[in-house]
Amino acid sequence: MNIDYFRSFVETVNQKSLSKASERLNISQPALSKQIRKLEDFFDAPLLVRSTSGVVLTEAGELVYKRLPQILGDLSILQNDLNSLKEIGSYRIGTLPSLAGNYIPSRILKLKENGIHVEVVIKNASQEVFELLKNGEIDAAIIEEMPVNKTYWQKEIFEEPLYAILRTSHQLSGKQSVQIEEISDEEFVLYPPFCTIRESVSRMFHEQEKELKIIREIDFGDFLIGYVAAGSGITVVPEMSIKNLGNSFVKAIPLNHSLAKRTISLIANSITTGKALYPFFKKR
Repeated sequence: MNIDYFRSFVETVNQKSLSKASERLNISQPALSKQIRKLEDFFDAPLLVRSTSGVVLTEAGELVYKRLPQILGDLSILQNDLNSLKEIGSYRIGTLPSLAGNYIPSRILKLKENGIHVEVVIKNASQEVFELLKNGEIDAAIIEEMPVNKTYWQKEIFEEPLYAILRTSHQLSGKQSVQIEEISDEEFVLYPPFCTIRESVSRMFHEQEKELKIIREIDFGDFLIGYVAAGSGITVVPEMSIKNLGNSFVKAIPLNHSLAKRTISLIANSITTGKALYPFFKKR
């Protein structure tokens, strides 16, 4: 049983509303309802009575609600005790392809020099990496900043701008920066919808009341740039992805917009893990 479900249950009771609790927890109401149902299946008893005016505890729900603070506290203490028993200097870290190819390697070498072994797990989206952290499959995540509950330790590592990638033959290739309205009629090759960079681009277009024309979705930044080089639209990637841009057919130009950036954070399963790893990953 995912302990986040217990915390979701407590928040729902505190808010006396599934909709209010889902907003506080930053998850959809159907997802929250599913978590509550899983708890009810786990305890084999109804915990909440749902109505249009909100939720109230059943007798079984009252018992669970009263016991959970102690249970969650004991679990937290147990997790800290287990962390202290782990082999010193051994961690599993999840991250994104753009960071794994350009930012992570030098940090891993530094960790190794200090006697700390790190195994790196790579997923295409920050949410996928975070799911591994929630399930206990990794100890920390180097991903785009996201709202998390107090179970996790999170600290910003760095912020980087987003760049428009277009062919060198494009009429805008000589500009120092690009406005959204200048590329509003272009066709785009972009990351899938669950990517925060895709979400940022969508929000920029929405602000300008422009339609974002997406002709292809690709998971990896290098592939995005390759499609642009081949003449398939334009794209948007983080600065990290253009560090070693060696393709003479494309040009990287900064996007001139307040949303044209991403923030990379370290999210750890405990304060101890976070503070142990952060010095090696923070930008100097």
